[in-house]
Amino acid sequence: MVGSSCSRSRRVLTFDRLKCVCRVAKTSVPRNRVYSKYAERCGTDRVIPLNPASFGKLVRVIFPGIQTRRLGVRGESKYHYVDLELIDDKSEGEDARRPSHGAAAHHALKRQASGTPRLNLEYVYATSLSTWNRLTFPSATPRLTADSAQFPPREPRMESHSNYYTPTSSRGVLFTDIYSSHFQPSHTRTKTSYEHELKFPTPDILEAPDAFVVELPDIKPYLPARTDPDSADNLVAMYRSHVVSLVDSVRYCKEKQFFRLFGTFHGTLTVPVQKLFATPELAPWIKECDWMMYQKMIRNVSQLTLQVAPPPVLKFLDNVAKTLHAHITTKFSALPVHVLEAKLEPATLFAHLLRQMLRVNSAAHAAAVMLTAESHRTHMYADWLQHVNIKRIIANELPGSCAHEEVYTILSTEIRSMLGPLPQDIQLPSGSIHHAAYPDPPADPSESVIDRIAAFLTRLPSRFPGAHARTIMHCISALGSAALREITVENGVSFQGWWLTKVFVDEMAQWLASIGGFLGHAPPDWSSSNYSPVMGDPLNAGVTNGGSGSNNDSRYSSLEADFGPEQSFISSASHVAIQNNGSNQEGKSPHSQYTLW
Repeated sequence: MVGSSCSRSRRVLTFDRLKCVCRVAKTSVPRNRVYSKYAERCGTDRVIPLNPASFGKLVRVIFPGIQTRRLGVRGESKYHYVDLELIDDKSEGEDARRPSHGAAAHHALKRQASGTPRLNLEYVYATSLSTWNRLTFPSATPRLTADSAQFPPREPRMESHSNYYTPTSSRGVLFTDIYSSHFQPSHTRTKTSYEHELKFPTPDILEAPDAFVVELPDIKPYLPARTDPDSADNLVAMYRSHVVSLVDSVRYCKEKQFFRLFGTFHGTLTVPVQKLFATPELAPWIKECDWMMYQKMIRNVSQLTLQVAPPPVLKFLDNVAKTLHAHITTKFSALPVHVLEAKLEPATLFAHLLRQMLRVNSAAHAAAVMLTAESHRTHMYADWLQHVNIKRIIANELPGSCAHEEVYTILSTEIRSMLGPLPQDIQLPSGSIHHAAYPDPPADPSESVIDRIAAFLTRLPSRFPGAHARTIMHCISALGSAALREITVENGVSFQGWWLTKVFVDEMAQWLASIGGFLGHAPPDWSSSNYSPVMGDPLNAGVTNGGSGSNNDSRYSSLEADFGPEQSFISSASHVAIQNNGSNQEGKSPHSQYTLW
């Protein structure tokens, strides 16, 4: 009889999966290989697997006639299930079962293609809520089962390939504990800061949708010498299932399940697999797996950047951003420091990205309050024309190497198109009338001012291809501050509107540079004979991105009465699908009601 900790629904799911991968036969199969196949199937079906002990009890229930024996030569024997075989086991060949002889022997191996998904910030928001498939799961299921919901289709981009360019990145530092009163926290085993990359995203990063299929980087180049192939396969299967479960926990806003998975993972591994997981050679592989996992999370969560999201969703993301680093440090404290660092680096960058995304969301709420009314936008443009001396702020704020003429063109001719549509005749503060040569085109109902500003900032770096990301952000901030000073000195009536707009522009620019660097990270190229995962400092190879803090309790949060949950800054549709209450199973958490994508 299986213990009470294993629910009936999970036993039923395990019965089904065991019947799919095993059958009675006059042969034997290593016990950990059977569990690996089961865990691999669970990862594919997006179901949390049972721990090895509960799994073993169920194997004897389903196949009561089998026996367990220790077979093999001395020193290399393993426990086998006798009178059982795996269905379609492709690992029986001698070549497939040959043990690894170290990372250096695999330099020529290419990492398996993962079909790196990409994000489209401009078009991801335009699909209506009706296109989302709502899923209903049995109330007895403690874990979301496999789903067939498709990510909303993206509209094709119409930009020409001339917009493709190679951005110039900048390096930055992210502190692990931004809330500490001390610059260097004491009594810490791990780093107090990580280097990250700021790089504005290119169209090839932004275009493609994400995929729900999770494929981990190839573990073979990282394996120590004489690693047992079955232990390696078991680790890959269990870690893939772990990654899938974490991605789905964020997808369905299951906060308790998300944090619990970090604490239970190591206990699901057998002793040989735990020893393999703790080896120094595996640390770079762990980091690459986690980086890929957080990339999937941020690609899909980023859809909420300019959305009016339900407060429980924002609260869930804010809790993850604030506590993820400390939670991982606590749950993996018993492991060697190289494993902890491999887990913490991508998690720290992901937490900073979440904070920056929430800051952009809050700033978008604040700016939209002023930019929604045409009268406010008209006063803002009138003050811009009357009080802002474009040549003076360019001369005062920009470096001599900057493309001054291009900046002048942007500030003098493109501000109206972002604030429009505006009246053709606008009265300036001096009393004179500014007459536009042509009337503004009618407003697109699916596009707002916030929409146009975000699209403008996404394209802006391509107009200055030689500028570093940090330089572009500094110039954007400096020009905005200088224009605000001009309007303030002249007692412009639209100071508040311009201030809120500047805050949004600065936060959006920081977000774009941060997410571009994070998503631009790719695993090492194993076709290169120069790379070795065990040489140099593998934990600092190819680092990326981060963000900043957030305040979801501000007066501009999603609780603002002016904006309903059906509204969006980017389109007229919301993309936060509210699931059927029957799917809320994790501790009755209200966060489980929401599906992010």
